[in-house]
Amino acid sequence: QPGDTAAWFLAARTGRRLGRYPEAEQCLKRCQELGGVTDATRLEWDLFRVQQGELGDIDKRLRMTIAPDHPDSAFVLEALAHGYLKGERLRDVVDACELCLARQPDYPWPWLLRAKVFDQLGNFNQAQADYERALEKALHEREARLALGTLLARERHPGLAAEHFQYLLERSPEDADALVGLADCRIEQGQPADAIQLLEPVLARDPVPRRGLFLRGKAALEQLDAAGAERWLAQAARQDPNDPQTLHQLTVALRAQGKHAEADPFALRLKALREDLSRLAELIRNIGRNPHDAKAWYDTGMLSLRLGRTEEGVSWLQGALRAKGDHRPSHAALAEHFR
Repeated sequence: QPGDTAAWFLAARTGRRLGRYPEAEQCLKRCQELGGVTDATRLEWDLFRVQQGELGDIDKRLRMTIAPDHPDSAFVLEALAHGYLKGERLRDVVDACELCLARQPDYPWPWLLRAKVFDQLGNFNQAQADYERALEKALHEREARLALGTLLARERHPGLAAEHFQYLLERSPEDADALVGLADCRIEQGQPADAIQLLEPVLARDPVPRRGLFLRGKAALEQLDAAGAERWLAQAARQDPNDPQTLHQLTVALRAQGKHAEADPFALRLKALREDLSRLAELIRNIGRNPHDAKAWYDTGMLSLRLGRTEEGVSWLQGALRAKGDHRPSHAALAEHFR
């Protein structure tokens, strides 16, 4: 039924919610070609922009015009939460999620997005609890299961984490993120040969994911192949020179070969990087405690830029301006960055 405007509209909304924006845009345009511009399509265009982080004044208008009893209120809150997350407006993400949970506690997405905020702020216990609630509401939710597995692996629970990655691989054997996650678990469990086997299809991709290169190097070190580890880890370091895990493993691989002169600069860089990352984590926690502190947003933005995290740095600086519109250091930093 190619002339069914309602079907085109639902396809557009579903595509947007999945993050498949080109398809969603084409479906929404076709809907308007068939049925004209309506209040529903105007709202969907707003949600299309908001969800991708293009907030401006749209979020204020949406919050003023979409009452709690509006049939699309949950869709609006979902799009706003995604947009706020892209813009590092963490307090606003939590507010949007909690507003939705107060009305629709069985929706999985508020639990998932709130968990991401807690994860980013270093509140891992609450993040884990929310990821688990998201999975209770949607057993096959890939994003929540992948995030929970990654958190458990990071917190050194490889056995629990592996269960989630295996679940994903049973349904999609070529899922690169799940393969990498399970390989990480196998290394932690003392099974580097199994990890190498899991990484083979990931390393055959173009481009090769940095995490895959790092884990291949780490597995080689576990097998006492320091020279092989150096080759893999050097590739990973070229992709991301500010990853502390890569720098640490590369330093170990070089020293294991007696290449101390080559290892020393990496060791010094790692020491400075760890200090910066510790400072960054503390600044982010401060923002979580006091989201109106423009200086904390500014300091976080400047440190992120220095660490090469450009997109995050810009978002933090823009957050400083939301906290205090006339914060001159943030205006100056953004002007210099864009210049």
